[in-house]
Amino acid sequence: MEIKDRGFTYTEVLIALLIVVIGFIMIFNLSFIAVTFGNFNKDVVAAKEISNALIDSLKELPYSDTLLMDDGDTNDLKNISNPDHIIILAGRDDDGDGAIDEEIYNRVDDDDDGLIDEDLKKFSVVLNIADNQPLENTKTISVIVYWHYRKVLRKVVMTAIKRRY
Repeated sequence: MEIKDRGFTYTEVLIALLIVVIGFIMIFNLSFIAVTFGNFNKDVVAAKEISNALIDSLKELPYSDTLLMDDGDTNDLKNISNPDHIIILAGRDDDGDGAIDEEIYNRVDDDDDGLIDEDLKKFSVVLNIADNQPLENTKTISVIVYWHYRKVLRKVVMTAIKRRY
């Protein structure tokens, strides 16, 4: 008896389609994850830029400046609930796109506020100061930039030490 091969059976076609659909679903999920992590990383970079700019500005202030005053609690350097100082970042929408201060991307301080900052409405900033930490006649400055990403509090903490000259 001779068997003639006339093409694919319905079962073979359905299995092939199932494999292709599963592949597309996996690729779609991977691209969604990549976009999600890209957005989160963009926020982290923006928070680090804001922290660096503030640390640089604070290190240039005189040792006795009011922004460098400690509230007496030297263990609160990473605390956002009872900070020594709250910094309100106020900006303006320079290019009219609805986002405030998109300066991080072009690295230009367009609004002359001394900061290169992105979408300040997302971020909150607090300062904590510890006098005589880690040594006498020094101040530890802690800048905490925090925001909510997918309903979870995220934060970047940067510290610097300023000494009395």
